[in-house]
Amino acid sequence: MSKKTNGIQVGNFIVTRDNGSEHDWISIKAVSGFWSMRFRDDNGMFSRIRELANNKELREYLETWIKVCFLISNATPDVKFMEEFFKSYSDLTERLRGLQKPVSLEDDAKILEEERNMNSIKESIKEEHKNEGTD
Repeated sequence: MSKKTNGIQVGNFIVTRDNGSEHDWISIKAVSGFWSMRFRDDNGMFSRIRELANNKELREYLETWIKVCFLISNATPDVKFMEEFFKSYSDLTERLRGLQKPVSLEDDAKILEEERNMNSIKESIKEEHKNEGTD
């Protein structure tokens, strides 16, 4: 059984959350009903859209983002547009990469050690289960 929220209107679109038995979904639909897109709760966009929808100061940004998705999904752009789009997207990822704080060697070593410990524990548990079956 699923439960759907009434949602919020963002421009000519409605953003709703559908609580399912296994996964929750965020749906964005045109008011007209002829276009929609959905994101499951294990997709990073689910939480991003939820945060944008819950912040009234970011509604204009959310509406613009939805319009871009709508326009791109309802168009067949020419090659020049696609080339410019991918260049813009590459430039965006470079800007975002520049904002990321690099992981220090010390933190990297800690993370690797934690992963090794987790893998060791997993292997021990597997071995225990294997040995239980042979008793």
